[in-house]
Amino acid sequence: MPAEPATATPIGLLAGYQPLPAVHDEMVDGGGRLQEHWTHVGRVLDGLGHHQLTQRRAEAARLLANDGVDYQLAAGEPGTGRRWELDPVPLLLGSAQWAEVERGLIQRAELLNLVLADIYGPRQLMRGGLLPPELVFGHPGFLRAADQIRIPGSQQLFACAADLARDAGGGWWVLSDRTQTPSGFGYALENRVVVSRVFPSMYRDAQVHRLAPFFRTLRTALQAAAPPTAGEPRIVVLTPGPWSETAFEHAFLASYLGYSLVEGADLTVRDGRVWIRSLGQLEPVDVILRRVDSSYCDPLELRSESLLGVPGLVEACRSGSVAVVNTLGSGVLENPGLLSVLPRLCERLLGQPLRLPSVPTWWCGEEDGRRHVLAHLDRLVVKSIGRERGAQTKLGWQLSAAELDELRHRIEARPYGWVGQERLDLATVPALTEAGLEPRPAVTRAFLVARHESYVAMPGGLASVATSAGGEFIAKRDSAVYKDLWVLASEPEDLAGFWLRTGRQVVSEQAMSSRAAENMFWLGRYAERAEAVGRLLRVVSDRRNDFPDGVNPAGTACLRSLLGALAQVTGTHPGFQPDDADISGALLDLLKDSSRTGSLAFAVRRLRDAAYPVRDQLSGDIWLVLGALERELLDPADPARGAALASGTLSRVLTSLLALSGLASESMVRDQGWRFMNAGRRLERALQVCALLRSTVTLARDTATDSLLLESVLTSTESIITYRRRYRSHAQLATVLDLLLLDPDNPRSVGYQVDRLGEDVAAISRRDGAARLTEPERLVLETSTALRLTDLIPLAEADSDGGRPGVAAFLDRLSGLLERTGDALDTAHFTHLLPQQPMPTPAGTGHTTHLRLV
Repeated sequence: MPAEPATATPIGLLAGYQPLPAVHDEMVDGGGRLQEHWTHVGRVLDGLGHHQLTQRRAEAARLLANDGVDYQLAAGEPGTGRRWELDPVPLLLGSAQWAEVERGLIQRAELLNLVLADIYGPRQLMRGGLLPPELVFGHPGFLRAADQIRIPGSQQLFACAADLARDAGGGWWVLSDRTQTPSGFGYALENRVVVSRVFPSMYRDAQVHRLAPFFRTLRTALQAAAPPTAGEPRIVVLTPGPWSETAFEHAFLASYLGYSLVEGADLTVRDGRVWIRSLGQLEPVDVILRRVDSSYCDPLELRSESLLGVPGLVEACRSGSVAVVNTLGSGVLENPGLLSVLPRLCERLLGQPLRLPSVPTWWCGEEDGRRHVLAHLDRLVVKSIGRERGAQTKLGWQLSAAELDELRHRIEARPYGWVGQERLDLATVPALTEAGLEPRPAVTRAFLVARHESYVAMPGGLASVATSAGGEFIAKRDSAVYKDLWVLASEPEDLAGFWLRTGRQVVSEQAMSSRAAENMFWLGRYAERAEAVGRLLRVVSDRRNDFPDGVNPAGTACLRSLLGALAQVTGTHPGFQPDDADISGALLDLLKDSSRTGSLAFAVRRLRDAAYPVRDQLSGDIWLVLGALERELLDPADPARGAALASGTLSRVLTSLLALSGLASESMVRDQGWRFMNAGRRLERALQVCALLRSTVTLARDTATDSLLLESVLTSTESIITYRRRYRSHAQLATVLDLLLLDPDNPRSVGYQVDRLGEDVAAISRRDGAARLTEPERLVLETSTALRLTDLIPLAEADSDGGRPGVAAFLDRLSGLLERTGDALDTAHFTHLLPQQPMPTPAGTGHTTHLRLV
């Protein structure tokens, strides 16, 4: 819909919007009227009102939680980060406004590319006096080991980002450049997906530039970065792991682009080439999209204490056998001191003035710059560009006289290691708050990727909004709120062109690393373990409700046996008794205490921990289920002890686990990842059934107790209805064992699990030239044979002491074979590298292993 002239004064919600005096606002002009490009969106927001917008914000938060979007605040357990906070009210830029910004961004990327190529190439800028050597060599982003390393093509800077802001007068400024591993691509796309779902009609009618073409360009650029000898290049995304700050984005990008997500331990350098340790073999890697800081990428030539990189990677880059993007050492361009020399470098290298000016910056390594910084120290933002410990950004106006003196002495001692920057009063954008729409300062991150001899800018971006009006903008990760940037098109876009492609179709299945296969295997095991514990807890809870006062002897004995079985199956010895004073509290702990080994919450936590490293292998719907499980069990414990079992928590958890099982069964391709996950699930279900039977039926009791106990076992294994329809009598041990151990058509029986496990093991096994059975196949065959050759009727007979040693011995044998099968799968397919030991670091370097992924 074409924008209408902004002639009317807003009413309703927007009437209460009060921009700051003499400060440019993105939504309204100085007279309080909507900017022209805001006309349609402004009217929609005004019509919705504050209550509806608050509901839309809650819906956005729910969608983000369902997708598992978070930002890790520090290294720790995956999933413990802060939830991504999104203000659904978008930030708008008109087509003409964006064209101006886009030209400036592309020019800046071309300039930075030339500077990067010169720093690690001929270094003519330094020889000519245009780029002070102290400014480059004193920055931690400069890597001597990366000298003369090049990737194919003229664009040595593969991708970059710029943090932009308007000042109070409406002028654009670049606050910083991001060239190390510029993060935010994936978060920007996720923001767009969520906002388009929250405001579907407004999004369709606003004629917003789509983001998909940018990501297609990114994929094409990755293929073009491959060494010339690569046919169909194999591309991987290198992540520090699920504990990284931006782990969500790494997995999201890998999944969206269709590449394998790998960690440093998944890769190895052999004969000058990089290889991925896939299942049973090594496969070559041609391009690495790295999300690990350069200095951590190779412990042999860079940071010796790094456990995140690939030994020998730098040498492989030198030989040209692999392309790492962004190139190693590209973080040197993030040096804030470069902002002071970019204007003259632009004139020299491009023959034109810098279109997008940088925030006014003075480098203290130059006499004039140092004099200006020291004279205005209390009014500047002062940053360290060196390797000095504890030299964080200083806000001069917030420092005491003593602190200013200390800072002055530090600058005078090492002037080339400091810059001063002017404090900018920023323009404002509309932000949704509890009071309505209010003006807030904002900074926008724009993204670019190389294409041919130039760059393409994402027609959108990631805006971060200050938490209060007025004052300086400080982006605190533990409290940041983000917005989606909408760039409005001047005319409707041809959406069909985004997806239709011509040319030869190439089918190339991405390699699965041994680490990923192992995580998929344990994801299946912990999912099944959680379900088994949840079902048994539900049966125990039901029996407690059926026999609350201990009057019924058979019911009490049954409950006592079930509690013992619960202790045995979960490993929570010595268990509990029906007359324990706080049995409700003990059961609640077994449900929700994630630190208690064997509890349901513990299994869910391990399930989550196995899922995070293979996020790129799983569908978005699975994260919806995992998010629900986390909210139920891994949030802070409910203070009302004992209430959880009765309030439906257990039922909701089981519902989520069943949904997870259904998604795995019906929504995943039967590739290697699914085979390992299913093998883990089948193995664990068989073990759980054996453990439950071993702890309940190996001791004969009176008829009433045995009947109740067998019914409870059938209920816990989801076989009670089948049993009643088939046998139409009270539960008897021989028929129960037949149903739960041998029945090939019962999806809960051990026999059924062994048959499916055999199919999975055969599909993932690599036999030798003589086609001999592998050890996992041999053990599965032995287990299957043991089941088929066993006569259960004599085993069900009790001896003179009331025991059933035949059943116990048979179940022990089955459990042993199944455990050995799991161990054999581990040995055959999972690579357990020796623990990496950091190499000694020379005294005084002050290196510590930490991540800075910004």
